[in-house]
Amino acid sequence: MVFGWGKKKPEQQEADIVAREKQITLNEIPDIISEIRSIRERTIIAEVKSFRNKINLNRNTIQNIATDLESDSLNLDDMDTHLSRIVKRGKNDVISAIKKECNATLPEIDSFEDVKAFNLITSRLLKKIGDALGRQSNVIHIFAKKYAKKLKSDLTIMTDGNDEINTVITNYSELEDNAKQILDNISKREASAKSIIELHQQQEKTEKNMQDLKSIIEDNIKNIKNIKDGKQYVEFLENKKKIDSLSSEKSKIKNEIGLQFVKISRPLNKYVYVSALDKPQKKLLAGLIDNPYDVLTETNKNDIAQILESVRKGIESGSVSVKDVSKSISQIDETLPKLDNFIKQIITYDKSKNDIEVKLSNFDDEQLRLEESNLARSQRDKLGAESKIKLLDSEITKTVESIPRYIKSIESILNQISAVQYKIKQ
Repeated sequence: MVFGWGKKKPEQQEADIVAREKQITLNEIPDIISEIRSIRERTIIAEVKSFRNKINLNRNTIQNIATDLESDSLNLDDMDTHLSRIVKRGKNDVISAIKKECNATLPEIDSFEDVKAFNLITSRLLKKIGDALGRQSNVIHIFAKKYAKKLKSDLTIMTDGNDEINTVITNYSELEDNAKQILDNISKREASAKSIIELHQQQEKTEKNMQDLKSIIEDNIKNIKNIKDGKQYVEFLENKKKIDSLSSEKSKIKNEIGLQFVKISRPLNKYVYVSALDKPQKKLLAGLIDNPYDVLTETNKNDIAQILESVRKGIESGSVSVKDVSKSISQIDETLPKLDNFIKQIITYDKSKNDIEVKLSNFDDEQLRLEESNLARSQRDKLGAESKIKLLDSEITKTVESIPRYIKSIESILNQISAVQYKIKQ
C-alpha cells in the first residue's frame, strides 16, 4: 500500500497497544469529532499530495512510452498491407488515449473535496487507457511487446495507488457516517432528557387535576346526599310511587270501559254508515269505537248518550243490521246507565293524578339531575386522568431506559473511530 492510514496493524502490535481511557461529557464530543475529522483529513491530504507527485512522474513516463511508440515504425513496411493497417490503427488508438488522458490537469490537493476530484480524474485516466489497451491487446502484445511491458508496469503502480485512495475515501466516508450517527444519538439523548422533564410536568399536572376531581366528586356526592336526605325529596319519592300505582288504576278503568264498549262495537260500526251525524258527533262516534276511555267526559256525556239511543233505535228499526237484535239492544241498555260511573271513575283518577303531580312539582329535581350529571362527568374525567397517568408512567419508563442505550451507542461508535477509549460521564 502507498499510504499509512488505512493499513491494518499486525495483530501482535494491536495487542501490545494499551488503550487509554478518558472521562468526557457529552458536550465535549462534538469538539472531539471535529478534531478526529481534522487529523484524518490532514493525513489524507498529505498522503494524496505525495501520490499526486508520483502519478505525475508515472504520467510523464507513460507519455514518454507513447512518444517512443509513436516514433517506432514497428516494421509496418515489412507487413502485409491489410495487417499493416490493423497494427497502425491499434497503435494510434493507444497513443491517442494516452495523450488525451495524460494531458488532463490534476487539481492541487488542499481539501478532501480535492482528493475526491483527483480520484475521479485518475480513475478515468486508468479506465480510458486500460480500455484502449484492452481493445488493442493483440496488436500491442504481439507487435509492440516491449512497450506493453513498460505500460503494464507503470499502470499497475498507478492502479495500486488509486485503489489506496479509494480505500481512504471509503474509510473517511465511514468516519463521516459514524460521526453523524454519534451526533444524531446525542440529539436523541437530549430530546429524551427534555421529554422526561415534559412528561413529568404533564404527570404532575394530571395528578393535581385528579386530586381536584376527587374533591369535586366528594362535593357532588355530598350535595346529592343532602338533596336525597331532605324532606321534599322523600315526599317526591312517595308521590312518584303513588303516580306509578295510579298507572295500574288507569289500566283497570280503561279495561273495564273497553270490555263494556266491545259488547256494542258491532252496532256502533254499523251505525257509522247509516247515521246522519254532524262532524263533531262523527268524531265522537269514532272515539267510542277506537278508544272510549279518551272521549268519556262530562262534556261529551249527553252526546254519547244520544248516539247510543240513536244506535238503539236504528237496531229496532232495522236500519242498523245486527245478528241478534235483542242482545244488542240489551247491551246498549246495559251501557247507558254505566256512563255516569265510567266518567266519575275517570274524573276521580284525573283529579288524583293532578293532585299528585302538583305535589311532585313542589320538588325541583333539576338541581339533583345537575349534580348527578356533574358526578358522572367528574367520575369519567377521573378515570381518564388515571389512565393518562399510567400511560405517562409507561412513556417515562421507556424514555428513561432509552438514555443508557444512546450513551452506550455513542461510546461504542466513538471508540471505533478514536485511538483514545472514552468513557462518558453521566
